[in-house]
Amino acid sequence: ARDIKANYLHFDGFVILMGTDTMAYTATALSFMLENLGKPVVFTGSQIPIAEPHSDARQNLIMSLIFAARESPISEVTIFFHDRLIRACRAQKVNAGELHAFDSPNIPPLATTGIAIKENDHLILPPARGVLRVHTRMDTRLLALRLVPGFDDQILRHTIQAGAESGSLRALVLQLYGTGNAPAVKEDFINCLKIATDLGILVVASTQCHRGSVMMGHYATGKALERAGVVSSNDMTLEAISCKIAYLMGRGDLTKDEIGDLMCVSMRGEVTHSDALPPPPFSSTFQRASRKGRHYY
Repeated sequence: ARDIKANYLHFDGFVILMGTDTMAYTATALSFMLENLGKPVVFTGSQIPIAEPHSDARQNLIMSLIFAARESPISEVTIFFHDRLIRACRAQKVNAGELHAFDSPNIPPLATTGIAIKENDHLILPPARGVLRVHTRMDTRLLALRLVPGFDDQILRHTIQAGAESGSLRALVLQLYGTGNAPAVKEDFINCLKIATDLGILVVASTQCHRGSVMMGHYATGKALERAGVVSSNDMTLEAISCKIAYLMGRGDLTKDEIGDLMCVSMRGEVTHSDALPPPPFSSTFQRASRKGRHYY
């Protein structure tokens, strides 16, 4: 982020090369760090080392340079890999053994390549207003937990109490089942989350599913989570949730409630607006009709 800030006026675009394992996290974090970005920043790498004759590094690098230097650039932080340009804060690494290593589960790619470059113009963010602002302070005092059936609530309770007492835990991200459901018979689990929110810890619900969204309040367990103060993340990836929380907490000018309110507000195109999400299962005709044709990216 500091290097881009120092060279921002000298170049029309930037290409960043790195390993693929944490590329989605790094690119997502950078997208939040760079506010009012008006130039393309493209991440890329390869699945096969560049020294190998059949490496995918050359094509990825050449196409990244093309996207970074085009006359009509996509001025966002993106990842180019294989044949597609993906918004960084929507990206996940989905395959460790094939060239198609990255995907954006809940929105299409910003562009795809073949004989020609095809852009999804309706997904591209409007030009930034204002000068570039770089935020380098990220507060990473957060913990992400993936629930499994039969887990022991006491482990979570002790973690919350120890984290709150030491100040080492400010946010807890829970990967829940389906559309954001928790175990229906575990009242102690809900009480544990209520204790966490009362202690000033931000608790955010996400889904374990690769595609789809959290729908708080649609089922009884979701309503119980809402009453406990748990915040929805809609259709954000775990990478986007973690980096967004770290960015918002690192700003230092927001309360826990204000950060919670911003979780479902799109800042870099990382989340779909609640009104544009698909209607929940068994929804009424009115609910389905009221959301038809709405798109917020």
